[in-house]
Order: sequence, then structure tokens, then C-alpha cells
Amino acid sequence: MDIRQVDLNLLKVFDALLRKRHVTQAGASIGLSQPAMSYALSKLREMFGDPLFVRTGRGMEPTPRAQALGDPVARLLDLVQVEILPAPEFRPAESSRNFVLCMSDIGEMVFLPRLQSFLAKTAPHISIKTVALSMPDLEEGLASGDVDLAIGYFPGLNSESLKRKSLYRHEYVCIARDDHPQIGGTLSLDQYKEAAHVVVHADGREQDVLERAHERLKIRVNVRFSVPRFIGVPFIVAGSDMIAAVPQAVGRRFAEFVNVKLLPLPFPAPTYDFYLHWHPRFHHEPANRWIRDAMSDLIKGPMRLEPLANTKRMRMNTAS
Repeated sequence: MDIRQVDLNLLKVFDALLRKRHVTQAGASIGLSQPAMSYALSKLREMFGDPLFVRTGRGMEPTPRAQALGDPVARLLDLVQVEILPAPEFRPAESSRNFVLCMSDIGEMVFLPRLQSFLAKTAPHISIKTVALSMPDLEEGLASGDVDLAIGYFPGLNSESLKRKSLYRHEYVCIARDDHPQIGGTLSLDQYKEAAHVVVHADGREQDVLERAHERLKIRVNVRFSVPRFIGVPFIVAGSDMIAAVPQAVGRRFAEFVNVKLLPLPFPAPTYDFYLHWHPRFHHEPANRWIRDAMSDLIKGPMRLEPLANTKRMRMNTAS
């Protein structure tokens, strides 16, 4: 093949088709109509002398030739974008970019309100979409650019091909309703063991840290409710005599709108690190760099928490 026959725009179409496996979706991701994508695909087939993509019930499946071309084409496009073409300046105040963030319900509860306030002042036209993905889908989304950042605790996201930045360390506390009949201002280990618990099994992300601490210390808890997300925990605890161990930032958020108190755990509190994750492909992209810096400032800066004794006063001030 003569290099003069190679059209970089066609390679961009090829890369989008390989990622999306759907002509219309691939076109939408690079701003081309369905007819324009079909025409480009026909030119690609002619250029490479191969069907490249075959329509099946699961979408456009790549041929072996297309699979072999995938990584070289992606590297070539990255080289052109990062090292050859000058990066355009990102102007957040003027941008209408939609950022896709993968985070748990913890992140949504604690950090999205901060992000909303920040964007309202600095980037009013930017929109945010959050997603919850399995580890394989998340790694693929970060690599393709369909997901801009993963924010939180993702122990399964340990690929060496990803970049990450530690923001702060979560520490666990216990929450109980304010007028709990057996638990006052402190919590003993016997009370912790005897109380009925609400536990969260959130896709292997947060609660496994607590479970490992229980196993290490030979603490057996009385699990009454097991739920997949944190969002229902404060309402169950506030309306019952059950207790729950939760990350401190989440417990403080709960205490702002339901009748719960925060108590130190009666054993060394387990901790875990909270990270930003992104793909090296977008490390130098101005928009990705901007949202990384913004989330880092919003999450890392405000995490200097008051002593637990001040929680009730903090909730009363918030309510007023």
C-alpha cells in the first residue's frame, strides 16, 4: 500500500468503529453521520483489502485483520494528536463538554454537590454524567475515552497501563440513631458485636476493607440487612436500633439530613485510599487535565474533618 493512499480521517473512523462496534454510535463519537460512516467504511475496506467489520446480532464484529490493526492505529492517532498537532487551549467558562465520571454512590453523595457548586461558578455550560461499570468495562472505557475519570476506591482497577493519584484516606466510623436506647455517646466492642448491623456489599469496593478488619480481629457481627449501595443505609439506621460502619465522610453527609450520630469504632478503624484514575492516552489532553485538577482540588482540599464530637452541632448548623 502506498502511504499516499492513507487518509488519517479514515483511521479515525476505524478506531471509533473498533471501540463502539456500531456504525451510528461510532459516528456520533466523532461527529459523523451514519451515511458518512458507511462511506468511510467502504473506503477502509478498499484501502485494506479486507471487510474489517462484519455485521452480526451483537453489532459490527471486527475481523482478525481489524483486530491486528487496532493497537497500531490507536498508537498512530495518539502520536498525531499529542506530539504532532498542537493541543487546543481548554476554556472551561466557554466549554459545553460532557464529562463522564465513574464513581460509587459514596462519591455521588459526598463530592457531586461540591462539583456542582464549582461548575456553576466557573464552567456553567459543562455537563456531568456518572456511570457505574464493572472493572473490565471501566478499563475499556478509560482507554477509549468514553470515561474521563474513575474516582474512588477501585481495588480491581490495578492495571499498570493506567495512571492514578491518591487524594486522601477514608476512615470508618459507626452510625446509630441519636436516641438509640442502648448506645449513648460511646460504643463498646460488646455493643458493636451485639447490635444488629446494616452492611454494604458494594461490588467489592468498600465493604471488603471492613470485613478484612473484622476477620483479622476475630469480630463477628450480627448482620440484619445487607444492601448493595450506601444510599439506603442512613434511613434504615435512623428508623431502627440497627447500626452501620461507614466511611467517615459519608457518615457526616448522612448526619446532615437524618437523625444519626457518629461514633468512633471500638477497634482500630480500617482505612482505604481514595484515588483518581485516568488513561495515559489523555494525560496531556487539556480538558482531561482540567477536570483532574478540579476534582483533585475539590476532593483533597475540603477533607479536613472536624472531631466526631462536633457532628451533632454541625448538623444543627446545617439545618438552620
